[in-house]
Amino acid sequence: MLELRLVQGSLLKKKLIDAIKDLVNDANFKFSATGFSLQAMDSSHVVLVALFLGSEGFEQHLYGDELQQHG
Repeated sequence: MLELRLVQGSLLKKKLIDAIKDLVNDANFKFSATGFSLQAMDSSHVVLVALFLGSEGFEQHLYGDELQQHG
């Protein structure tokens, strides 16, 4: 199971995610206790998106069976 909750007021991260969803249809995600990363290309293979969001940017995140609380 995976659950990520952005820290309140992190408008920049929300805007980044909104921009990425308009660029790519498929993406590879890697999740760990330290955060998550995303790598994807747009359908025309012009844009490569590589993003890492550390766990400290989330109020809490659930990875596997382990709930991590922050702040």
